[in-house]
Amino acid sequence: MTKAVFFDFFATLIFWTQPLRVTLRKIADRYQLCLDWSVYDEARAILTETYEASKPTDNIRDTISKQLEGCCAILRKLGVHEHVEQIAWEVLQYEHALFSRNNATLYEDVLPTLDQLQQMDLKLGIISNWDTPLHAMVEELGLAPYFDVVVASHDQRVRSAKPDAAIFEYALNAVDASPEESVHVGDSFEADIIGAHTAGIRAILLDRDGAQAGRWEETIQTLHALPDLLNVHQ
Repeated sequence: MTKAVFFDFFATLIFWTQPLRVTLRKIADRYQLCLDWSVYDEARAILTETYEASKPTDNIRDTISKQLEGCCAILRKLGVHEHVEQIAWEVLQYEHALFSRNNATLYEDVLPTLDQLQQMDLKLGIISNWDTPLHAMVEELGLAPYFDVVVASHDQRVRSAKPDAAIFEYALNAVDASPEESVHVGDSFEADIIGAHTAGIRAILLDRDGAQAGRWEETIQTLHALPDLLNVHQ
């Protein structure tokens, strides 16, 4: 019998509405910059490497400092030579979760699915590798009434990031559920599926774009499919 359902956050419940390329175009227009778009992919890779180098359990100040440096590096790669740090802060206002709440958008299947799961009297939670406090964004997106627990890896009480079992165990304890009574849904095979499976939790892969076909037995392409899938196993 399923008692609790946990969700990953980014790319499972939300996405950024404005892509980085659009952000850079807006900022370039504002500063009258001529960016070298021929090296955009290389510049974007710098920022990706910076994000990946920042562990989701790191100190928040250190994380933001590293990511500011990454934004400076991408701007220099694109040919910006003046006011680099100031412009980098503007990029972070769109790209970093601490500042970009207005850039976060719910997928259309989120609220209908959460409504159905609440009606099934299930405990609901978020388990996210997130490097800043998450509760404010959850509240602003109107998600707070649905969730019994929101667990972010940066939290000093947690000190764990998926796929480590400890972050899942923290969430289980918070809702008083056993692994056998729980389900975790997420888009990352390594973090969500392997992590939940290792913790003894039933794992469901959310593959919105069909890019992970055949990778995991229990895979869905939309959250709309989740309530029926849970009912089958009740």
